Amino acid sequence: MTALPFGPYFSFLERRDAAGAVAHALALVDGGADPVDVLLDVVGRAQEQVGLRWAAGSWTVAHEHAATAISESVALAVGARITAPADPFGHVILTCAEREWHGLPARLVGYCLQAAGWRTTFLGASMPARQFARFLDDVDADAVAISCSVAASLPAARRLIDAAREAGLPVLVGGGAFGPDDTRARALGASGWAKDARAAAAVLDGLVARGDLHSAATDRARHTGADEHAEMVVRFAEFRATARRSWLESPHSGPQDPASQDPASQDGGLFDDAIDHALHALSAALLTDDPRLLREASDWLTALFAARGEPAGAIPGLWLALHRTVGEPLPEAARHLKSL
Repeated sequence: MTALPFGPYFSFLERRDAAGAVAHALALVDGGADPVDVLLDVVGRAQEQVGLRWAAGSWTVAHEHAATAISESVALAVGARITAPADPFGHVILTCAEREWHGLPARLVGYCLQAAGWRTTFLGASMPARQFARFLDDVDADAVAISCSVAASLPAARRLIDAAREAGLPVLVGGGAFGPDDTRARALGASGWAKDARAAAAVLDGLVARGDLHSAATDRARHTGADEHAEMVVRFAEFRATARRSWLESPHSGPQDPASQDPASQDGGLFDDAIDHALHALSAALLTDDPRLLREASDWLTALFAARGEPAGAIPGLWLALHRTVGEPLPEAARHLKSL
């Protein structure tokens, strides 16, 4: 089946026309389109373009937020056309890891689950684990679904997973940060992983039917990388300062334009953000024992620098700077960095 086109909808986001975007999406539903298809193929794909506009530097964070706010409104309007099941399969709580501010994907998954026969409660973005645990004590739930799109939030996702497991609930996870398979989900103790929103219902059905609380999860207490991850958390500011100095001051591998390193310049935060992104990717790779996180981060940073007109060749120097910084105190981190 051919996916619904998202271009006409995206044009409303470009013009920041909220009313037009809502009217367009509802017209698709009124014309016979499945609300789930509108949410995923139109709203979801348009939001991917929003992210690409930001990465290319053609849209600011403010532009991105304005577009996302419109899509949130559209999701609510279209989601209201999905009838709540009279006899639901069960009650699933959906949320995002702490410091994960991309709440729209989880909301869209929630509507997919509702359409598939589940009662859903969406708690929004950036959920603190302690507050989440208290909430689970107060509600009658059958499962939990956690969304995470950025690697920096994977440690927080683990804390939510732990809270759900302590409450006796199976945990479904998904989102870009979990990667292309269930490796990271298992390492963090999740019961199951879904590759996308449409797959979530089938996976969740299976978890609840089996009463599957515990996957074949990695024994994190005996995982070498988990120990080094904990040390990175404690020494993050120290490692950041040292790596920044090593990278930016390198005449051969660091950024070549001194002005672009100034936080007051137009893209002044880009280099500091790159260091943070690389450190968080390394920390997450240690926690999940999945060095592919480093390659994903490197590819993303290279594309981001190229799109912003910055020297993409500086990114290998960033990883060298990290290796010089953490290689001696953290041998497992050094092993992961050598895989790049």
